[in-house]
Amino acid sequence: MLPVGHTRVSDGRRSVLVRLATEAAEFLLPQRCLVCGRFGGALHPQCVARLPAAEGARCQRCWRPGVGAWCGRCAASGPDAPAFDGLRTPFEFGGDARRAILEAKFRGVTALLPPLARAAAEVVPVEWGIEAVVPIPLARGRRRSRGYNQAEIAAVEVARRLGVPVRTIWLRRIRETPAQAGLAAEARGRNLRGAFEARRPDSLPARVLLVDDVTTTGATFEEAARALRLAGVSHVYALACARED
Repeated sequence: MLPVGHTRVSDGRRSVLVRLATEAAEFLLPQRCLVCGRFGGALHPQCVARLPAAEGARCQRCWRPGVGAWCGRCAASGPDAPAFDGLRTPFEFGGDARRAILEAKFRGVTALLPPLARAAAEVVPVEWGIEAVVPIPLARGRRRSRGYNQAEIAAVEVARRLGVPVRTIWLRRIRETPAQAGLAAEARGRNLRGAFEARRPDSLPARVLLVDDVTTTGATFEEAARALRLAGVSHVYALACARED
């Protein structure tokens, strides 16, 4: 039994309280940069420039490293080709880039996301002609327990940099799925199959950019892109802050 005068705090309410406390601390306390440790911001621009860049030869569609302009899967454009038209990330998911994303994702240090998102927006090819940005949605339970969606925070900043609207209600997750971490590539695809549904507003733009914090096999982007294509979007592109190669 609970002591008299004591009330049980629900998981949802607790996540909101933790989130508010984190935001208050970020606002009131001087921030130290994750990389250099100096005051003045969660991640200084010069420190963002020192994060491990996703460089070298990469497939221009799926962003797989170590290949020419197109990997075999993407060049064939057959049934096994990705459902999205292109994928980009500014950073590899390693070193301080990995640390920043994990701090933002699991410890509520969301001030790290805007500088990462600004760097991500810089690598979006102009020729993609993006008309709207859509964040990858979290499952309802995960969103409730965490108190925020890190992909949505990043998407807002990406949209602002690109000068296009962000649409958070066009895509929703209709099936709870286990976490992707630790799953093999094929299992990741099965895990997310049918997990997303796109809403059908009166008119959808032809070119939409999906945004997430990190990508590994691209399975999440694949399923989200399929849902948007079924709703009538003709070109779907993908952007993440980092890729785990």
